[in-house]
This record gives sequence, structure tokens and C-alpha cells, in this order.
Amino acid sequence: MQEINKKRFSWPLFLSPFISRLGDGLYIFGLNWFIVKATGAAAQLGIVQGIGGLVLVLGDLFAGPLVDNYNRKWVMILSDLISAIACLILALLIDIRHPVFYQLILLTSILDIGLAFNFPAAKAIIPELIKQSNLTRFNAWINTAFNFADIFAPLLGGVLLTFKWLNFRAFLVINAGSFLLSLFLGLMLRYHFRGSQHKQLSILTSLRDGINYCLQHTVLVQMIVVDGLLNIFYAALNLLMPYEVNHYFGGNEKLYSYALSLMAIGGLVGGLSLAGQKRVLHMNSVYRDVITFSCLLILSGLFVHYWVLLAAATVYGFFMSRLGVQMITLVQNETSVNYLGRVFAIWFLSVDALHPVGNFIFGFIIDWLKHQTFSLIGGLMLLLLLLVRRAFHVKQKKSR
Repeated sequence: MQEINKKRFSWPLFLSPFISRLGDGLYIFGLNWFIVKATGAAAQLGIVQGIGGLVLVLGDLFAGPLVDNYNRKWVMILSDLISAIACLILALLIDIRHPVFYQLILLTSILDIGLAFNFPAAKAIIPELIKQSNLTRFNAWINTAFNFADIFAPLLGGVLLTFKWLNFRAFLVINAGSFLLSLFLGLMLRYHFRGSQHKQLSILTSLRDGINYCLQHTVLVQMIVVDGLLNIFYAALNLLMPYEVNHYFGGNEKLYSYALSLMAIGGLVGGLSLAGQKRVLHMNSVYRDVITFSCLLILSGLFVHYWVLLAAATVYGFFMSRLGVQMITLVQNETSVNYLGRVFAIWFLSVDALHPVGNFIFGFIIDWLKHQTFSLIGGLMLLLLLLVRRAFHVKQKKSR
């Protein structure tokens, strides 16, 4: 689509992922509550979500080539349709008091496959519909909506639980409704698929072609490396916050919920801080945010106090949101439309694969360093990201 025909803002493209995110949030809330209540343990829930995470990684492998070879609008619509049908079928079949294990695994896997295809398609279609000068602003608003959905979903779920007649089946129907509404909004998109400018390749060949494309563009490689490292530390912070509440503040669930709420609010503010952004983004702005974020985490590790934890949670949400918006916009600006699906899929694959690394490594470190882990996370983040920046700077000098 020519730049003159693109828009500054698209309500269907803005609302569709927000509604899907809200429905998914309610589904996860309901799954966590009702399944643990029905089984009396968290083991089955952990297995279900673990298998779902593995399916998501496998889905990332195949999503990129498909998103680049086929109509992105219809990839989004079909993934929403399949997810809605799966939720409705399970709502009809499930025994609420004694949920069948394989049914939950099957549904969660289907939803994660839908996410693996829908998310890259939704991100790849944005530059085809939104003016380049408005990409940062639009991505900021979408990211803000995502954070609002993360805040609102557990609040809405808590309200729904006050109605004693509601059960997990109702949460499944609500999630199906969110997918159908997202599907309807997708149909409203004015998008004309031009077809791939290259001959269609096999999945593996197309994926290899996408990897070669990334390797030829230093900014993309740099961004994938940076975000992969950041997600190791994000995983560490996700483990550290509940540990802090349990170890220092009596395991008070309300104190933990306050910290999570402030993290989500920080994400809202972080997204809004870029909503008025007009200048073109560069990797230097990413590095500046990482340096500031790292220094604040180092300071957080020096003082053990609940207010420090709340401040660290807010800072975490703020910078995670800002960095996410900036890197998504960088990918959209630096990547040819024909490769956007594969580049996003490769990026998400690297992030999904490295996140468990942070869980494994820092699961042991937190027990050893306790609160001082904040300072270690900040110090390692600062050191590694500066080394990455230096390495790419030297590489660029040699290539000139």
C-alpha cells in the first residue's frame, strides 16, 4: 500500500489485539483459579502451561513463513476463528468438577498456536496500514492497551468470581466471544494483499531465507540479541518479586498484588511516554533506556524496604513497555514488508527460547543473594548490553 493511502490510526487494528488480550487474560485467570480449586494442587496447571509454552516456541518456527506468504489479515482472522471454536467446543465438553487433563492441554496448545500466528501477523500488517511517521505512536498506543488489559483482566475476573453461578465454562465462553469480536474487527480492516513478490518457498527454506535476511541487517541482529538478553533478566525479575514478598514481607498476597498492579501501571505510563514520539527511533535510544533501567535496579538492591520493591516494580513495567515499543518500531522501519513475518517470528522465537534460561539460572541465584539480586541483575544487564553495543560498533567500523 502506498504511503499516501495509509492512515495515522486504525481503530480495528488497535482494538482487535486489545480484546484478544483481555479474553486471554480472563482465560488464564479462570484456568489458574478453577483448575487449582478442582485438583487441589498446582502441578497439573504447571504441566498444562509448560506444554503450552513449548507449543508456542514450535509455532514460532512455522508462523513467519506463513505470515509472509499469505494474506496477513486472513491469518489473523483464521487464528481467531480456530481459537474461538476450540473454546466453545471445550465449554460444551468439559466436566467442571473433574476437568480432563488432555482436554486442557489440547485447548491451551491450540490457543498458543493461534497466538504464534496471530501476533506476528498483527505486528507485520501495521506498517502496511499505518504511515511510517506514526508507527512509534501507534505501537505505543497498542502497547498501552495491552498493559491496560493486563490490569483489567484480573480485576474483571475477580468481579466475575463473586457470581457463584459462574464457572470455568463461562470463562471459556467469554474468551470465545473475545476471539469472535476480534475476528469481526479484523474483517473491518481495509487491507489489500498484493501477494508475495517472491516465489513461495517451503517452510524451512523460507525460514532459512528469513534468517539470512536478518544476518544481512546489523540493526536486526543487534535488536534480537539485545531483547534476548533483556528477556533473561525479565524472567529473573518475575521470579524475584514474589520471592521478595514471601521472604521479607510475610508472604502477604495483597502486597504482591499491589506490586503487580504498579508494574502494569508503569507499563501504561511507559507506553504513553512514546505516544507523542515523532522523531525516528534508533538503537541508541534503546541503549539509553537500558542504561537508566540498569542503574535504577542496582540502586534497588542497596535497600530492603517494601517501598523500594514497589518502586522497582514500577520501573520494571515502565522500561519493559518503552523498550518493547521501540524495538517493535525499529523492526517495522528496518525490515522489508515481504520479510516482516519471518523477522518477527525469529525475534519471538529467540525471546521465547531464552526466557526459560533466566528462570533456570536465577532460580538458584535468588536463593543465594536474596534482595541483592536486584543489583546483580542491574549490573549484569549494564555490562552485557554495553559489551554488545561495543561489539556491534567495532563490527560496523570494520565493515566501512
